[in-house]
Amino acid sequence: MRLRDGPHSQVALLVSSMLASLLPGVIGPLLPRLALFIKAILIAWIPTSLYISFWLLCRILEEMRKKPLLPLSCHAVEPRILDSTDHCITLITYVHAWLSLAHLLHVIHPTGSFPLAVMMVFTLITVVAFGKCLLIAGIEHKYWGHFFDLYTLSDRLLCISIRVITKVTALLS
Repeated sequence: MRLRDGPHSQVALLVSSMLASLLPGVIGPLLPRLALFIKAILIAWIPTSLYISFWLLCRILEEMRKKPLLPLSCHAVEPRILDSTDHCITLITYVHAWLSLAHLLHVIHPTGSFPLAVMMVFTLITVVAFGKCLLIAGIEHKYWGHFFDLYTLSDRLLCISIRVITKVTALLS
């Protein structure tokens, strides 16, 4: 049985990708050389996984854009019913991207943990960057679902943070 293209197959890909990225932590204590090899593969796989998931997201949102929300006539195509997966697929893809990038940071720099402030700035930047990628891909805000709220909040917080840092830097110099 083949998985249908759509939000559910997208979620399955994201979950399997995240489970695969946990392999070095499980295998590492048992077989250190194999864990090192898996980490090397992850450095290539994580960006590839992000590209594939973003590409699938664009395909899903493009299909959502083509189907009417309400029937135009009695002979119209079957109307699309919005379910919770439709509203969350962009947010789920972003969470996958954030977890993958955080994991990539840990693979590259495994000895230290990052302070909360660094992770907060990392989160703001990744939300805004992911939103800008959606805009570049031509995905309208109305198809972003719950991610749009996160994007709007993060964009405003990042702008305010940059203004504050600029003013403080000007005062100190």
